[in-house]
Amino acid sequence: MGKALSFSGHRPNKLGGFSGEKAKIIQDGIFGKCVDVVKRAAAVGFDTFITGGALGTDQIAAEAVIYVRKQSGYEHIRLIVAMPFPSQASAWPKHAQENFKRICEQADEVGIISEDPYTREKMQIRNVWMIDRSAACCAVWNGGNGGTGNCTAYAKSKYKPILVVNPYTLVEKWELPGKVRW
Repeated sequence: MGKALSFSGHRPNKLGGFSGEKAKIIQDGIFGKCVDVVKRAAAVGFDTFITGGALGTDQIAAEAVIYVRKQSGYEHIRLIVAMPFPSQASAWPKHAQENFKRICEQADEVGIISEDPYTREKMQIRNVWMIDRSAACCAVWNGGNGGTGNCTAYAKSKYKPILVVNPYTLVEKWELPGKVRW
């Protein structure tokens, strides 16, 4: 694995919901921002992108990596899905399970981080796994508490640069360390 960037971010309930015009506008904007981030990161040497595969930002980021690597000059980039446990998608609606399966089939690697069953701690174990294997993190995050907040706190504790993208305005800001820009 080369230089990796991990993605973390909100689930659909914080991104306008699971359907409707508001959700489409917010999530399409995030997809476009993720495409831009992947291209900019690839331009400075990142070749591996890691996502947790959850509904919302994780899958949007995975779709962005898949989209970018179909373009000329980006065929070399890799997608890793860090699945927190094997049955991660089992409670999701059928269409979401099918989309997740399609993403995993197009990933270069699917890492199963912990065994079944679900526990809340396994989500943080997955986040630690992703950050430990990344040189930087992109967090699509409103700054609140929750899984993305925990992920970014861990990234900060490991002195990893974090590109925070506001999910509603798409405004970017860098957190630790301040010297990294792309």
